[in-house]
Amino acid sequence: MSGIAWVNGRIINEEEPCLSVRERGFLYGDGLFETVRVYGGKPFAWERHLARLSAGCERLGIPYPGRLIADGTRDVLRALGPADGSLRVTVTRGEAPRGLLAPPGTKPTVVITFSAGEPYSPEAYGRGFRAVTVSFPRNQLSPLVRLKTLNYLENLLGKQEAAAAGADEGIFLNLKGEVAEGTISNIFLVLEDRQITTPPPESGLLPGITREWVITLAGKLGYSVCERLVFPRDFLRAREAFLTNSLLEVMPLVALDGKPVGTGSPGPVAKALRDAYREMVVNGFDGH
Repeated sequence: MSGIAWVNGRIINEEEPCLSVRERGFLYGDGLFETVRVYGGKPFAWERHLARLSAGCERLGIPYPGRLIADGTRDVLRALGPADGSLRVTVTRGEAPRGLLAPPGTKPTVVITFSAGEPYSPEAYGRGFRAVTVSFPRNQLSPLVRLKTLNYLENLLGKQEAAAAGADEGIFLNLKGEVAEGTISNIFLVLEDRQITTPPPESGLLPGITREWVITLAGKLGYSVCERLVFPRDFLRAREAFLTNSLLEVMPLVALDGKPVGTGSPGPVAKALRDAYREMVVNGFDGH
């Protein structure tokens, strides 16, 4: 089975119409989502993703549909068996009459989808990602920066710019000119021997769950990791750089704006961390 969809209590054909024209996620982007890697039928770091989703619902004033999410995830995973792929959980405020404010008692909509297979090929890791700086800034003061919302147009536009330039990823700077994050990733630089730097959340980024794991794994491998302000010029002196998210895991970053990062090839730190990450997954650590 290559893909599956579950909407508000039932598994459906992916082509089947299933949402109302009054669905606020469609009308206003009024909702949140989480994307989780599934290894052998088990969603990795699941509890952490659910905690972030719950916190986001609380921030937006959406009643957290924990039971519905649990039921849907169980149904999807049972239907799939021991598959590898990616699971996406989408929660919206639900269907409501026209207007920005939904009436009290509006029931959230829950959509759970699964896509089978490895998101990125071995060749991608062997080649590494090339990135460009996005032409417009990330507003580090926006309340949406720390939420994984359906309002994803800035990221989409940044990704379009990258694709138009022949790159794999776009890098956002904030209003101060500091490096914030990628359109789909968090950023790490190796500036000195065994020292890794990553921008702090205050620069305007969503601190990813894979970012947290990589910081922990780096410490276990004997690297020191610090959060500090990063500027575009730092890529010119970096020994290497890499990107993280749940689907990428750890992806080398080999060029920015047409200039090589480090040697212009994937570096040893990114490889060591991806190997350690995969070993953690295989050993089942925090798998469920």
